[in-house]
Amino acid sequence: MAGLGPRPAKGYRVVLLGSVAVGKTALATQFACGSFPEQCEPSVEELFSKVIEVNAAPALLEIVDTVGAEHLVTLKDLYIKNSDGFVVLYSVCSEASFEAVRPLRERMGRLRGPKAVPLVLVGTKADLDAQRQVLTARGRALAREWRCPFLEVTAKSKLMVDQVFTQVVREMEALAPPEEEVPAIPTNAQETWPSERFIG
Repeated sequence: MAGLGPRPAKGYRVVLLGSVAVGKTALATQFACGSFPEQCEPSVEELFSKVIEVNAAPALLEIVDTVGAEHLVTLKDLYIKNSDGFVVLYSVCSEASFEAVRPLRERMGRLRGPKAVPLVLVGTKADLDAQRQVLTARGRALAREWRCPFLEVTAKSKLMVDQVFTQVVREMEALAPPEEEVPAIPTNAQETWPSERFIG
């Protein structure tokens, strides 16, 4: 059918991590559904999915919106261990939420080992300048320390929302181990094998 696009060759699970009320659900809903929820009830988890195009190839994202509550540490650890990429969020209106991302990143390091972790650092609610507690420069400096992309977003107007997920896909692809090539069998394979094989 003419209306069908190419089938995604790649699928990724992306987990949103951050304190309560930093805007994880608003970001995921705006990206996947194109709408902004005026009120969000905290939940243990919500799943969203969307196909996006990155580097001229379609990719299917499964986005896991985790609750920020600390008593659900075990569930959060499972997501950290078993997911492909991460969006770590804080609200620019909350110093406490910014302080909370560092121990979260340290926990990711402990659970994932020494390998680089594909992640994007995101400051939310960037439109609320009058309530800002965290300067842009501090988020940028932390991202430099972590060697990851950094964005400030406004889910309400969808400012930079799509770019968050494009960036995390690029991070996942950049850090993915190279695919092993299967060695080609020589066309004269039968002639190159020895007629007798000895096992010492």
